[in-house]
Amino acid sequence: MKPCHALLPLLLLSATLNAADPELMLNMDGDLSFTGATPELSRTKLQTLVRQVNDHSIQTLVYSIGAGSDILYYPTQVASTWGWRETKYSSMPSWKTRIERCRAATDAGMDAPRIAGEQARALGMKFIPSYRMNDAHYCSDPLEYPLTGRFWMEHQDAIIGISPVAGNPMYQYLLNYAREDVRAYRLGVIMEACDRYADLMDGFELDFNRFQIFFPSGQAEQHAPLMTELVRQVRDRLKAISAREGRELRLIVRVPPALANCRWAGLEVARWCEERLVDVVIPAQVMTVSHDMPVDEFVQVAQPYGVQVYGSLYGRSGYQWPFSSVHDEGAYAQEVTRTPDAAQVLGAGMNQLHLGASGIQLYNFNFFNAGQDMMEGVTAGLLKPAIIQKGARRYQITQGYYLDKEDNYEYRKQIPAALLLGQTLRLKLLVGEDLSKAMPEPGYVGLRLGLHGANKAYEDVAMTVAVNGRQLHIGPAASLLQVTRGKRHGNGSHAPPTEAYVQWAVADRSLLRAGWNELEVTLTEGKPELPLQVVEAEIGVMP
Repeated sequence: MKPCHALLPLLLLSATLNAADPELMLNMDGDLSFTGATPELSRTKLQTLVRQVNDHSIQTLVYSIGAGSDILYYPTQVASTWGWRETKYSSMPSWKTRIERCRAATDAGMDAPRIAGEQARALGMKFIPSYRMNDAHYCSDPLEYPLTGRFWMEHQDAIIGISPVAGNPMYQYLLNYAREDVRAYRLGVIMEACDRYADLMDGFELDFNRFQIFFPSGQAEQHAPLMTELVRQVRDRLKAISAREGRELRLIVRVPPALANCRWAGLEVARWCEERLVDVVIPAQVMTVSHDMPVDEFVQVAQPYGVQVYGSLYGRSGYQWPFSSVHDEGAYAQEVTRTPDAAQVLGAGMNQLHLGASGIQLYNFNFFNAGQDMMEGVTAGLLKPAIIQKGARRYQITQGYYLDKEDNYEYRKQIPAALLLGQTLRLKLLVGEDLSKAMPEPGYVGLRLGLHGANKAYEDVAMTVAVNGRQLHIGPAASLLQVTRGKRHGNGSHAPPTEAYVQWAVADRSLLRAGWNELEVTLTEGKPELPLQVVEAEIGVMP
């Protein structure tokens, strides 16, 4: 299955869950705005892209209005536009063409959100402009970077100064929302966009997930009410526009993936729900597709006040080999990428809906680059309910990425985890369906573990594996291990590479619960000087 078909399962999912009828959104990166050699070609390519999105049965197009937070894709009077200054990047091969095309479109007065919004509405989709509240892409080189805006250059004393994330000092250059002038600037952009697209939009999205840092280290809780007041002002503006335009406008917020992470960032999400300041809350991972973020805790604080919670799926995963019912050397011989396959996307979507999400937002799924390959995999005939029940799905424990282990802006991941001799590793794995009642019955269900260190000394590895208190395996595991031979990319931000997989068929489907499952792994034999790590764990379901 081609990686670019990863969107297909969600389309099938939306077609089959008739009782819930989840809304399917796509959050489109604004960087796809001006990609043509001429302004008119940019317009044509953007319109084509939106038509492709519509062909995929997306109901709501969410469109990022800027390249980050400060360089906008319309003629703004508040922030900055492409070409507002020359820097060393203007002549760099990696940036030159992009800057020239964006500057030409800007000089021609093009308005990318309006082009996308008008095309979306003409095709029957809803349209939601989105604003990234504190995007950090410029922070790697703020004095020169093309995405640094005029406001930042003129208010360098308004940065947070000390990064609240010890592992990433560049966050020190983000704007400090404790400053009144910073909040006024950001509100100015939001209000300008709301007024500009009032005739076109069905609401507005505040993207607090790019990035989730707004205050100096240790000051988020103290200043959180300032952010709540900002959200309240946006809500009031949308109410006024709604009254004038005669239609309801939703306020949508993308936030960190757990309530504790929201509090860490200074976002009073529970209060926003209680005061009915927002209509939809979208907890979201930043850089990987998540199978186990606690959507249900958001549902608990939102549902009593009529606020909806949507899941979020990102167009990347860890470097993981595809799941196969044929567990042999050939299954692990190919090169792997970070693009999730369809089975991963389906499993993650099923999990989020199982936890109470009433919709799904796809984030950074790049239709434009996928092109016809994506189109070939998504047709009206594939949207029949029977198809999804015959499809593959993968229910995974989400791997840690970058600084997930810190439990600050992302919830703490369970894996990678050391597998120590004689000690039981206890994990929780979410399965978003009752496999004992799945119709038609899956052809194969299996539990697979990915191990790091196994190919160094696996001939004497023995383990006990239990699921929900019932033993699945006991004794030597060498005969079940397959060493990976294919090429795997990645760096220190990713989990250690899977060096060998061990897999067991689950013949008795009642062994698995719909919901959380308890997985226990005990290494009973092995070499202490060559420790193992569990770096992957999943239930794979094959037709």
